[in-house]
Amino acid sequence: MLAFTSPGVQSSLVVKSAATIRPGDRISVGREASLIVPRLYLANLYTAQDPEQLAALGVTHIVSVVEGIPKLPKSMPHLKTLHIPITDSHDADILQYLNRTTAFIKGALAEDPKNVVLVHCLVGMSRSATVVCAYLTATTSMVPSEAIGFVATKRCIVSPNPGFRQQLDEYAVRYHPKLERAQGGTTKESGGIVERLRSWNRRAT
Repeated sequence: MLAFTSPGVQSSLVVKSAATIRPGDRISVGREASLIVPRLYLANLYTAQDPEQLAALGVTHIVSVVEGIPKLPKSMPHLKTLHIPITDSHDADILQYLNRTTAFIKGALAEDPKNVVLVHCLVGMSRSATVVCAYLTATTSMVPSEAIGFVATKRCIVSPNPGFRQQLDEYAVRYHPKLERAQGGTTKESGGIVERLRSWNRRAT
């Protein structure tokens, strides 16, 4: 299970909470790396290709969730990477990759307490957010709706497309057998979602 500890990296590049972000600043937020839980960042392609930002954040592992293979910094050959070739479309099959991405993130964080993982797509809103939410669903008690809500408090532009949300629900059943199927193909778990989100936020900061 995921243990929330104090972040080891503090940087002006990190957006820690959407609560302090004005609506007009959402575009600029998308250009910055967002700390989701200690040592796990969600970002866009620009950040993933910027060696200065990667170095400032201490990134050691990158998950790229984009169609083509991104041009990551050649000046950082030590980076360990995972490429997930997928489009941000409702009918794209991201479910087939979620076991792999979760294992990569878990392995990196467990391997060395100094390892830092950055997950990105083009904007850091749908594809990469889905991967991060899947990781949280697999390693915490969060169900998909809670994971999406939690990640959105860290990065306010987060919004997995409807197809990805449905696939997150399917993925979650593997880790939360007690989840009931709700009408419309989504999952639900009773009680206390708002309070639990607040609790996770307190533990992750």
